[in-house]
Amino acid sequence: MDLRVKHSLETRIEVARLFDAGFGFHAIATQLGLKRESVRNWHDQYMQGRLLDSAVMGNKKYSPQLKIAAVEKFLSGTPKQDVLVEFDISTRAVFDKWVVLYRNEGPEGLSKTAGRKARGDGPMTPEEELAFLRMENEILKKWVALAQEEDRRLSGL
Repeated sequence: MDLRVKHSLETRIEVARLFDAGFGFHAIATQLGLKRESVRNWHDQYMQGRLLDSAVMGNKKYSPQLKIAAVEKFLSGTPKQDVLVEFDISTRAVFDKWVVLYRNEGPEGLSKTAGRKARGDGPMTPEEELAFLRMENEILKKWVALAQEEDRRLSGL
């Protein structure tokens, strides 16, 4: 479930209008009741001419090669803002995560895919099925024990 707040195009247009009027991201965030970090990201996008770009408003996928090239360019001394523009990276937060991964795990850390591996649709081996059934039995035993404990607690009232 995505817990991020999605702001409307009208809100972004209002923010762009205020940037054009010379307001900074702190003032705009306060005036419109938005998070400063969101408005700061929008300011970066505005400076790149991408605030109202539909690609910025949705999820964007980046290849491992692009991630590695962008991080290495940043680590060689190029300012972060220039790297974001050159490689068309949507937000600082995304890029900052790549830098941390690269520093901790090297280029291999950026090649990994996120999330769990998809479970095969094929049948389980007998060992896998046995392990699954044992786990299921343990869960059911715990559930029954909790239900019995709840019954004892309620009957004692």
